[in-house]
Amino acid sequence: MDDMEALIPVPLSWHSQLSDYESGRVREVLENLDRHSAWLELSRFGNGFVRQAAVRGLSAQPSAEALAALLERLNDWVPQVRQEAADAVEAYWAPEHAGLLLQTLAPLLALSGKQRADHGATLERATAVLQLAQVRDEVHGAFGACRGKAARFVFELLLKGVEDRPALLAMALRHPEVSVRQMAVDACAELPDAQALPLLEAVMHSCGASVRVKALRLLLPRLADCRGYLAQALLDPSGALRCLAHWAAPRHGLDPREVLLARLQQPAPGNKRQWLGLLGLVRELQEPQADAMVRQALASPAPSVRLQALQTLGERGMSEQLAALDDPSDKVFDCALGLLRQQPWAVFDEALELRLDQQWHELPKARRWAMLGLKPSWRQLEYLLWRLGQATDERAYWREALARWCDARYGMFDPVTPKPLREALAQRVKALEETGELPAGSLTRLL
Repeated sequence: MDDMEALIPVPLSWHSQLSDYESGRVREVLENLDRHSAWLELSRFGNGFVRQAAVRGLSAQPSAEALAALLERLNDWVPQVRQEAADAVEAYWAPEHAGLLLQTLAPLLALSGKQRADHGATLERATAVLQLAQVRDEVHGAFGACRGKAARFVFELLLKGVEDRPALLAMALRHPEVSVRQMAVDACAELPDAQALPLLEAVMHSCGASVRVKALRLLLPRLADCRGYLAQALLDPSGALRCLAHWAAPRHGLDPREVLLARLQQPAPGNKRQWLGLLGLVRELQEPQADAMVRQALASPAPSVRLQALQTLGERGMSEQLAALDDPSDKVFDCALGLLRQQPWAVFDEALELRLDQQWHELPKARRWAMLGLKPSWRQLEYLLWRLGQATDERAYWREALARWCDARYGMFDPVTPKPLREALAQRVKALEETGELPAGSLTRLL
């Protein structure tokens, strides 16, 4: 502890406030780390006297790490430590430390959500420094690397007093952070048409559906003829953008169905985004003339395209739904199951049984039982009993499968299977119980 006292002026006998464990821990940190790293570590120590001493140590060595630690201590639960940190960060409110402020924007902005003290003055001082003309180039250079709240904060700084507003907005519209691009589109509303239109038109060809929606909203009243952009939006993969285009199309003399029919005369889409846009419009308009092209989408390598193609075909695509039971994607398989459940089971039962007969052992366990579940409950039992009756070498397997199926039941609601067939199946289960091939009580679980 003498080492600590020799380095920093502290209240007399402060070390007497530490327990033996705390003293040992402080000594260990000082011995094993360099001085700057030690202060960083001790700035989060449990004892307030140690944190206060660490804050004083950090104030002598300005760095991004030191500033981040000081900002954290501005919200310390000990008032004396908060005041020590407030005194230490005063040195950073200067243009030469603008780079350090930019590196620590995340902890700086996080202070706005802290309530142990009023940090409004701290944020105002930092903002004032970063708005100085001599550091504007440095702030501008850091903008591209910022993310999240920091990126939005820097964009707002740059927007204030900017001389070449279109150039800044063009840069912001290419920013990786989607929220910054949204803010940039909103800022385009203040530009005259000659400056805003090129920026908004460029956005319509960029990624980020929410950004394109905002851009289209601004484009509609500014263009003399916006039907080209509305036609493009109607075939956009974003449902939100298509919804806006559906709303605006009749107001600008455009028929969405004509847009779709014209697209159907062209070659099939060549990528996932084009497929999703086309399938979305077909589904919204419920256009059966598109079925031939929709069926081509089922060959797409993208599972999301195949899934949407199945949903678009709906009840018109029962054969495609059965084929999709072989799809490697679980999402497409589940979609096919859900659509088949909406169909009368007898319509596809023959094809379903053929698949179960041929592929039962090759199918994953979850899939084989899910496919069997497409049948009414008593018909499932009928199928398992039939497989048991047909089995020779595999009789033990099917007996075990039937026993597990019965054990998983707890009363069966099946208004489809005729009562005479249900009674006949129940008698067969009872006979298997009596011969010991099924556990006792199997029939009871079914009734």
